[in-house]
Amino acid sequence: MIRYGTSLSIIYATIFSMFGFARSWLLAVQSVIAFSMLEAINYIEHYGLTRRKTAPGSYERVMPCHSWDSNQRMSNWMLFNLGRHSDHHYRPTKNYLYLRHWEEAPQLPCGYFMMYLLPLAPPLWHRVMDSRVQVWRRKHGFLSNADS
Repeated sequence: MIRYGTSLSIIYATIFSMFGFARSWLLAVQSVIAFSMLEAINYIEHYGLTRRKTAPGSYERVMPCHSWDSNQRMSNWMLFNLGRHSDHHYRPTKNYLYLRHWEEAPQLPCGYFMMYLLPLAPPLWHRVMDSRVQVWRRKHGFLSNADS
């Protein structure tokens, strides 16, 4: 973390010294947008899914069922197979070109372009996603039928 923080500070200082404050604020704005998009996608890809605790501080191995997949052709073409997120978690060293779709992974209802907009309207997000989370939780033994 120190190395990343130092590197980022050097980049910002270089941009500031080259272009001054009047133009370097664009880098800060772009950074906030990029970070926000990354966190939004992270939220979408993991919403409501959990792993079982096997011991104090230890959890079951990550499997394809622990992240949402989206087998939408356009999303995968435009976003370098981002929709095959479950395979990335299951085999993190696998090259993104070779990520595969897992049928047993929970499926997002549409591609990433629409899914990125959905959390911006929380009531709609919860209407679309919470029932899918409940099905997943029941299937994996986190809920009984009486809990839903």
